[in-house]
Amino acid sequence: NLKDFKLEVVNYSEKDISFKMPGIPGNPTFKGRMQDDAIKGDFTQGGGSFPFELKRVGDAKPIGDAKPIIAAEAKPPKGISEKSVTVGKDPWELHGTMTLPTGKGPFPALVIVHGSGPSDRNGRIGESYIYRDIAWGMADKGVAVLRYDKRTFVHGAKWPEIFTLDDETVDDVVSAVSIVSQSDGINADKVFVLGHSLGGYALGRIAERCPKAAGFVSLAGSARPIEDLILEQLLDRGPESIKKSIPGAVAKVKSEDLSIDTPANELPLGTPASFWLDLRGYDPVASLSKSKRPTLILQGEADIQVTMTDFGMWKKGFPNATHKSFPKLNHLFMPVAGKSTGVEYYSPGQSVSPDVIQTIAEWIKTPVNAISDAISDK
Repeated sequence: NLKDFKLEVVNYSEKDISFKMPGIPGNPTFKGRMQDDAIKGDFTQGGGSFPFELKRVGDAKPIGDAKPIIAAEAKPPKGISEKSVTVGKDPWELHGTMTLPTGKGPFPALVIVHGSGPSDRNGRIGESYIYRDIAWGMADKGVAVLRYDKRTFVHGAKWPEIFTLDDETVDDVVSAVSIVSQSDGINADKVFVLGHSLGGYALGRIAERCPKAAGFVSLAGSARPIEDLILEQLLDRGPESIKKSIPGAVAKVKSEDLSIDTPANELPLGTPASFWLDLRGYDPVASLSKSKRPTLILQGEADIQVTMTDFGMWKKGFPNATHKSFPKLNHLFMPVAGKSTGVEYYSPGQSVSPDVIQTIAEWIKTPVNAISDAISDK
C-alpha cells in the first residue's frame, strides 16, 4: 500500500541491486540482480522472505526530470480553509494541516491518528486519501480537523531499532491535541481524537495521556492484541514462507521468556521486543472504557483487516460507547462491491462514505449529556 516511498541504502554493483525501506515494521529489504529488462530477487520482511520482481512499465526518465506526486496539491472545497501546523519538537518535528470551517467559531475539533506503517497526513493508500476525505467532510459540517504526517513516514531513515507504541504514535497525538486546544477559533472543551486501525487500538493509551480530550472515535480499531491480529491476517493472506514462521513469532511475543534482548527478526514483522513488552497487559477496550468519556466505535462490515469480530468485542466490552457498523464498507470506510481484497484501495476516484462523515459529525455535535443510542445499531 505504499507509493512514492523513498528508498534508502540503495546499492548497485555490476548486476546486483539491493535497497532498504526504513520505518516500516519488519525492516524490509530487497536483494536482487538485473535479468534482461527486470530486477529479480527476494524481498525480506519480519523474518519472512519471498520472490520479488521489478519490471519496467514505461520509458525511463532522467532523475533530474522526475517529479513526485504530491496529493496535497489538491485544493479543499469552497468555503473551507487550511493552514500549516507543526506537530512535535526536534528531532521529530512533523508537518500538519489544520482544516477550518467557514465562520469564526469556536468550532469543535478532531485530531486524526494514523493506522500502522508510514503514512502521510492524507492517509494516502494507492489513490485513496482517507484522512483528507475526513478532514474536508468534517470541516464542511462545522468541525475543525488536524491531520499530520506520521513520524515513521517523515523520519524513517533515522528510525531507532528500539521503540514503543508511544514513540510511533501516542507522543505525537498528545502534542497535536495540545496544539488544537490552544488554537484560535477552537472550542478547547470540544477537542476529540479519531483513531483509524492502529490509531483506534491506541485510543486507550491516548486517553490516559490526553485527559482533556472530550471524547474518542474509533474507525476499525482492533480490540485484540496486535500479535493476534497479525497472525490472523498473515495466515489468511500472507506469503507461504511467512505463514510458516508467523505462529512461532507470535508465540515468542506471548512467552514469559520474551526480553529486550530477543532478536527482532524472531518476532512478528521484525518489530522489536521493546514494542511488544510495552504492550503487555494493555487491553484497548478496557483501557478506553475506563476513561468514561464519550466514545464512538465505527466498523466497516466488509473490512478484511480488522473484522466484525473486533467490533463485537467492542460492543461487549464497552457497552456505554456508541456503536455503528456499515454494510459494504472496507477498511478505508469506502464502498466495495463484493468481498474486499485490498486491491480496491488503489482504484482512483474513491472517497470515504458520506454516511460515515455524517455519523461522526452528528455525534460530535451532540451535547455530552444527551449522547444516546440514536445512531447506534438498531
